[in-house]
Amino acid sequence: MKKLLRWIVCTWLVLTIIVVASMVYYKGVINHPLKISKQEKFTIKQGQSVSSVIDDLADKGKIKSALLLKLYIKTNSQNIVLNPGDFDINPNMNVAALVKSMSNSKDPNMVKITIPEGYTVEKIAEILDEKGIIKKNDFLQSCKSYALPSYISNNPNKKYALEGYLFPATYEFKKGSLGKNVIDKMIETFEANMKVIAKECNANISESDYEKLVTMASIVEGEIKADDERPIASSVFYNRLKINMKLESCATVEYAIGQHKDVLSESDYKFNSPFNTYKVSGLPAGPICSPGKASLMAAINPADTKYLYFVSKNDGTHEFNETFEAHNKAVQKYQSKNK
Repeated sequence: MKKLLRWIVCTWLVLTIIVVASMVYYKGVINHPLKISKQEKFTIKQGQSVSSVIDDLADKGKIKSALLLKLYIKTNSQNIVLNPGDFDINPNMNVAALVKSMSNSKDPNMVKITIPEGYTVEKIAEILDEKGIIKKNDFLQSCKSYALPSYISNNPNKKYALEGYLFPATYEFKKGSLGKNVIDKMIETFEANMKVIAKECNANISESDYEKLVTMASIVEGEIKADDERPIASSVFYNRLKINMKLESCATVEYAIGQHKDVLSESDYKFNSPFNTYKVSGLPAGPICSPGKASLMAAINPADTKYLYFVSKNDGTHEFNETFEAHNKAVQKYQSKNK
């Protein structure tokens, strides 16, 4: 009887030790499933499941136990759909972090790109080329052949009909994308933002208003950097339009001559172009860049002022004036500092 009791006790102890050891090992695998010493990248192939990825990790000696990982994921996770691409693994990951990283896999051919406010079609083409998304000349050719939405006029005086409508934002594009697909996404973003902006401005805007508003906003974008000054500058240009006074925007001259200059020359101001508002009356032939949200809002809701002039203070801000005499004094005050 004593031998039987001793056997039962010993068996129970052995089983207890096995169970405890198994639980400790299981917990250790779940908390630290990876057998790596530094961060690495792992690739998910097209159509792979979580189980298949775990098998790949096991085949390459990256994990401690494929069986326990699969068991844990099946017990604790919903169905997970993976996208092909790369994900990060590091030695400090637990299973939850590993699955989350798998779920956030990124196609190495996808590129995130930010188009800043004030960029022209040609500058946008350059950054797309730099990121390997599409060659500059291919993109420019796509811009020329693109089927324009009804709200964009195909004015032959424009350098690019799409100028101003490739909305400045952050995008993800695939390397080797077609120009049409890139333009489609930017135009969709422009249209979505115009609806949001109109709502925020409490303005009843139709697509027929887009050309004038985007053109005005692009001039504001080219002239002004401080957001709080944009509605004031917008009022200056609208006030000039009301009295048939030339807009005389230096930003339009730079667009006309095709380059930025710290100081424009006399010949620059006289340059013949439908975009040079020192030469032509009213708005230029079209937008001169892609304006951002703040400039579009300023074009829709200009400040209520009588200003007709503004001059740079050389610190990113401007002095605004109603009379030419006051403007001249401001020019003398701030321009003399540059001499």
